[in-house]
Amino acid sequence: MKLRKFIVLFAVLVASVSTLVAQNIRGYVRDAKGEALIGASVYWEGTTVGTATGIDGSYELYRVKGYPRLVAAYMGYGESVVEVTSQSEVNFVLSDGVGIEEVVIEGVANNKIRQSSIMVGENISFAGLCKMACCNLAESFENSAAVTVGYSDAVSGSRQIKMLGLAGTYTQILDENRPIMRGIGSPYGLNYTPGMWLNSIQVSKGIASVTAGHEAMTGQINLEYRKPTDEEKFFLNLYFDNELKPEVNIAVPIAFDKDKKLTTNILLHYSGDTQAMDHNGDGFRDLPMAQQFNVANRWLYQASDGTQVRWGWRFVNENRVGGEMEYTPARYDLMVAEKQIYGSEIKNMGLNAYFKIGKPVGAAVWEEETQEEKRSSIAFVADMDNFKMDSFFGLNQYKGVEQSFWGNLFYQHYFSGRSSMVAGGSFWARNIEEDVLQSGFALVGGGEMVEPGVFAEYTYAIKDKFSLVAGVRGDLISTPLEGQGVTSELLVTPRMHIRYNLTEQTVLRGSAGLGSRKIMPFTDNIWMLATNRKIVNEIEAGKDMEKAATFGGSLSHTLSVVGYNDMTVSLDFFRTQFSNSVYADQEYSDGTIHLYNTSLPSWANNYQLDVQWTPAEGLDVFTTFRYTDSRVTLERDGKKMLVERPLVGSFKGLVNVQYATKFRRWVFDFTAQVNGPMRLPALDGNISESEYSPIYPMFYGQVSHRIGQWDVYVGCENILNYMQKNPIIGAENALNNPNFNSSVVWGPLMGRKFYIGARFNLY
Repeated sequence: MKLRKFIVLFAVLVASVSTLVAQNIRGYVRDAKGEALIGASVYWEGTTVGTATGIDGSYELYRVKGYPRLVAAYMGYGESVVEVTSQSEVNFVLSDGVGIEEVVIEGVANNKIRQSSIMVGENISFAGLCKMACCNLAESFENSAAVTVGYSDAVSGSRQIKMLGLAGTYTQILDENRPIMRGIGSPYGLNYTPGMWLNSIQVSKGIASVTAGHEAMTGQINLEYRKPTDEEKFFLNLYFDNELKPEVNIAVPIAFDKDKKLTTNILLHYSGDTQAMDHNGDGFRDLPMAQQFNVANRWLYQASDGTQVRWGWRFVNENRVGGEMEYTPARYDLMVAEKQIYGSEIKNMGLNAYFKIGKPVGAAVWEEETQEEKRSSIAFVADMDNFKMDSFFGLNQYKGVEQSFWGNLFYQHYFSGRSSMVAGGSFWARNIEEDVLQSGFALVGGGEMVEPGVFAEYTYAIKDKFSLVAGVRGDLISTPLEGQGVTSELLVTPRMHIRYNLTEQTVLRGSAGLGSRKIMPFTDNIWMLATNRKIVNEIEAGKDMEKAATFGGSLSHTLSVVGYNDMTVSLDFFRTQFSNSVYADQEYSDGTIHLYNTSLPSWANNYQLDVQWTPAEGLDVFTTFRYTDSRVTLERDGKKMLVERPLVGSFKGLVNVQYATKFRRWVFDFTAQVNGPMRLPALDGNISESEYSPIYPMFYGQVSHRIGQWDVYVGCENILNYMQKNPIIGAENALNNPNFNSSVVWGPLMGRKFYIGARFNLY
């Protein structure tokens, strides 16, 4: 059955009905001059239910039955109390000059260890995203404790992440709980989410919930965007650096009525790497020249009965030109006909649309312990994606077109304030057409896939004491195989998470479960095309589903050093063990890359220590150290060898220090990294004589200053100007050199970079 038939059938079956958000109250907190108070406390008097205001001073909070008095407070200001009746919006104006009887240590909490979550991870707030020139999602993780970002090769500029010592293909990325970046656009997807479009990023390590699918094996990253209900009327971010790269980001929220029942926001992005650079003198551009245009439109309708409808669309278009400095698109014929100049062009275009509807159903459940009113709900989420890639790397070509549809229908039921269950069904269908030409040979790729599934997940929680989440899902993956009809495989994915407070300050977490993902041989390993090595596809038919078990946990403790609970220390460990994996092996023999599936031992162990400390008001210190042992078993001449996985750093250390003056008028940021050695692939096949990359440092600094409604920032990345000297092997006569290889990237490709920018908020 064709893909569109499945989509129509599923759409008919799910005739109605995102996650429930009960009738909330929202507004903003500002001072007498109308400026936003960031981090102000808003809470219901007599309860522990509250929140903190965001970068624009806005807040949103659910109502608590029996507690009508809403309080806003901010350090150095007087409290304001409002009696809430039927209104849905309450705005506060606080006056300053109030005496403070006791000193409270207050940090900026940019990258925060998630103490209250059942998952092990961190939260990167908008303030955290502003620590550096956060141009896109990939660059948002330079201060992350859990995520490492690098390049897949030195030609395409494709960014890749690693979590728990494994490639980012094993990490699930969500767009407000919708799975994204899992098709042919995934090699460049990290570049297509502007950092200034985001409100926050939630990073969870290890296995994830079963409700979003079976793919998250090493972690999950959820992106929260600027909301249509934001109080700001206009946001502008301008950026320019010494590499002559301009960037513009614009966000415009619009409310169509006073109560903000119908709202929308428009997000715009333009960036361009406009000048070719060759700092290491190898004749190749350090990064491709690129032009990107990105636009999104997100809508929200909130009915008085608590029903929410969300929908929106997004379009991205990008062109990249890489390769030797002399190459331009006008010289393509010279490259092909005379084989003189190595060039690369990548043209990507994507269109995405989504729809969510959630409705509260049944009677409310009141939880006295947490002072919360909880409602059962039914919800439906749909996501449609179309992506096209047209690219070449020298004489190697890749063209791909993908259409996909994902739907999720679920019901969440509260048995009591402590226990609940989510149950539902999902449907994923995609069709991919690939045209791959490598070393003069056409390679087979693409195909159709249909995946219906069901899931159930139970949650039991005692506030500040104990939490348990246990779930299971089943998915039937059907794939047509040439000459074999349609093959089907049933996947059963159990997962469990537990959190236990040993004391008020000490929390123990654990998780375990299975994960699986269907591979995309060429886009998962786009670096293969940026070499002249011959690709040999030996993946067995029907054996392209990677499967792994992941388990681990953490112990975190909050203590008082110079103030009350001013330091949090967390130690965690995770192990991912594969039962079947697909490996791109360029150490098999000289001049080849072998793609094959294997059930031989393959695993990764990850140990991490994080310390978050707020020693004084406005001063925030975050430090982390991670050790990774990632190994794979290779078979050579009948002998098995357990070796380090190539291009995975053995350790990484990071220290970030931020100091902010009162009201964040001045913010000073400094980050230091030390990056451990990686085993370099033995391209001649002699693994016993593998070499290692050196240990190297990286330093970053930034200063920002608020002037009225403007935030002006200047900074420097890679302060020591450290670069990998020879990221391209066989750069001379690259088109005809069988040793040409740009995939052995272990360090920075660009040198020192100075930048300047400004952010403008209009309220």
